[in-house]
Amino acid sequence: MEPLQYAGNMSEAKEKLRQLVLALGNTTEENQTENYLYFSFKTRIGGFIDDVEFEFADDKKVIHFRSASRVGYSDLGANKRRMKKIRRLWEKS
Repeated sequence: MEPLQYAGNMSEAKEKLRQLVLALGNTTEENQTENYLYFSFKTRIGGFIDDVEFEFADDKKVIHFRSASRVGYSDLGANKRRMKKIRRLWEKS
């Protein structure tokens, strides 16, 4: 998937994305720095933990992301669906 795009101030974009992700539920903010956000998601079925990271490249006004399950070989597409949902919400806001 392509990175998310943003315009304007990186810190405002970061806070906007932070609030959007936390509103999804079953989400814990694990860490953040000036240009980085890290969350964990607990799946509704099985209680598995997925890690989601966002890195802001302010020079290009894009947000790179990675979403992965901590354990197992397949998540049955859960991480990709989650990132598509985040993209849709991001583009609407």
